[in-house]
Amino acid sequence: MDKTEQIFKGAISVFVKKGMQATTQEVAKEAGVAEVTLYRRYSTKENLFITVIKHVLERKFGSHVLEIAKEDDTELFLTNIIEDRLEVLSKNDDLVRMLLSESLRGNLTDKINLPEIIFSSLKKGLDSHFTRKDYKVDIDFCARQLGGVFLSYLILPNDYPFNKLTKQDRKDIARKHAKSILSTI
Repeated sequence: MDKTEQIFKGAISVFVKKGMQATTQEVAKEAGVAEVTLYRRYSTKENLFITVIKHVLERKFGSHVLEIAKEDDTELFLTNIIEDRLEVLSKNDDLVRMLLSESLRGNLTDKINLPEIIFSSLKKGLDSHFTRKDYKVDIDFCARQLGGVFLSYLILPNDYPFNKLTKQDRKDIARKHAKSILSTI
């Protein structure tokens, strides 16, 4: 593992647990590097936080929605997006909750706005799919409906995290939401 990966891995581990309250000493210790190395590379804890979180968000949430958008069947397209995004969100539950908490505290910049990253990738995928199909759909409204589904699984209590359900249960839940969204567009 190179030094940057080592720092990112240690930083994400500490930031997920402590958010912006984490210290560079804690990050350096977890990453197995000298604190001065962090300062040389990132100059401030805030720059380190932004760099690490932005990298993780782009990798995990920038997604492959445009690839999913190539699906011809609209119900299957929506089902696949819902299943994919709920899987990613539930696998990264601690990170998402930390980011929502930091966002509510006003600690996040526009560079690491999780809702915006998710919303913009959804809109691009929806626009690509519906343009290709030559359907006139309110993309913003549809993306907001999908966002509501995702938010409900993050905030409202669930018996089991989405990623711990059986493959069939995940598919059934996603299909149910897709049908509901389809009925409104």
